[in-house]
Amino acid sequence: MDVKSLSDKSLLAHTFSLAQKEREILMSILNHLREIDRRKLYAELQCSSLFDYCVKVLKYSEGQASRRVSAARLLREIPQISKHIESGEINLTQLNQAKSFFHEMQIQKPSEKVDIILKLSGKSTRESEKMLWEMKSDDAPKRVTITLKEESYEQLKKVQGLKSHKAVDMDSLILLMCDEVLKIWDPTVTKRQGKGSQPQSRYISAALKATVWKKDSGKCRNCGGKSRLEMDHIKPFALGGLSIQENLRLLCRNCNQRAGINIFGQREEIRARV
Repeated sequence: MDVKSLSDKSLLAHTFSLAQKEREILMSILNHLREIDRRKLYAELQCSSLFDYCVKVLKYSEGQASRRVSAARLLREIPQISKHIESGEINLTQLNQAKSFFHEMQIQKPSEKVDIILKLSGKSTRESEKMLWEMKSDDAPKRVTITLKEESYEQLKKVQGLKSHKAVDMDSLILLMCDEVLKIWDPTVTKRQGKGSQPQSRYISAALKATVWKKDSGKCRNCGGKSRLEMDHIKPFALGGLSIQENLRLLCRNCNQRAGINIFGQREEIRARV
């Protein structure tokens, strides 16, 4: 179509129609991402997460990927906001702002989340940011800026990857690090005696974990990721797999879950067969 040949009225009408179709396509993409995330299907493409898949496979920028992942996961929790996204009343940036607010304020109830998101309806990004800031309580986390050398920052990121199962953000990571260091340095803490691994047990000794960790170079054997790593039984323990070096590997949590889906199926499908 040669847009230069369109009349002013046709050009505006056609642009409006395209914008609506763009929002409809966005909703379709978000629903697809939500289902891919549920199945952990990105692990089949050696991607460590839905975000990783969006960047590497779908070629989104990191910002675009982050906004879409956040929106897809919010839709899974509160699907009633889909019509507001499709109508253009709520955009991806606002949803990302809202998700950060929910995390900071520890808001868990879906009904509360919906109420807050609807208050952002029709507002600009700046207006939404101001409104969310004014809604924060006095004891909300304060934003602090610290300066680190590049080496220190890289070390901290490495530790974050190792502890990302329990530490979802830098604040919880620092608290966890302090707790663990106190257990080592506080003389009043009783040191627990270790025990060896038993092949017929799920328990894996620290020495065996270290051996597997070294063998897999501290990376997920499937996608190469270094975050949220878990010890996985290649032949599942539930199917008679032993806790021995040859049957153990490192997988990130998402790849581990996908491996479980490949062997046991989705939980919904398992329940349906029972």
